[in-house]
Amino acid sequence: MYGMSITMQNGNTWLSPNFTPANLINKGTMGSSRGSIYRTTIPSNKSCFFFIKSQNKANMMFTHEQDGGVNILRLLQVNGNPGAITVYAFSDMVLPHSGYGIAFYNEAGQMTYHGEMKPLDAELVPINIDFDFARDMGYPCAVMPAIVGAKSRRRTDYDRPVYVFMTGATGNQIYNGQWYSSNITWDLTKRYTPGALVINTTKYD
Repeated sequence: MYGMSITMQNGNTWLSPNFTPANLINKGTMGSSRGSIYRTTIPSNKSCFFFIKSQNKANMMFTHEQDGGVNILRLLQVNGNPGAITVYAFSDMVLPHSGYGIAFYNEAGQMTYHGEMKPLDAELVPINIDFDFARDMGYPCAVMPAIVGAKSRRRTDYDRPVYVFMTGATGNQIYNGQWYSSNITWDLTKRYTPGALVINTTKYD
């Protein structure tokens, strides 16, 4: 490697001319009704990482799709009143540079990063597969919407509806939104992911 690099406390490279980190590309609000779409400027062939927060706690289910050559986020289901939904979209892209400040270029002379970009800095947070799960992060946060698990709720010995959990965030808190999936006659707790990625939104607002 040539030129400058920036390392983290553990010694791992955080920024260098050799790669483009995931940066904040788009930020905005989307509608809170079922079927609402947030459209990015991130091309479909680029990586895209969405984070969301809502004004109020609500059960929401999102899908990450491609449409018209770009990445979009669709509010597939909603139960409750989330209020304003803010979306943060990250990708390994570089937006136009003002011409001032620090910039990294690779061997081909292509700009891979500049100081006006805001790299993704996310924390992987364990999520309990539980109906009442909520965690105060201690800072204003947004979470990557992800289906993290499923759990049955015992009503009778032979009636145990299963709910799927999808992450949500409001204020300083992350939580499980829940959606009915099916009915079974046995107890079930199933984890799909080890946790959810969370960002401190004060770094991007």
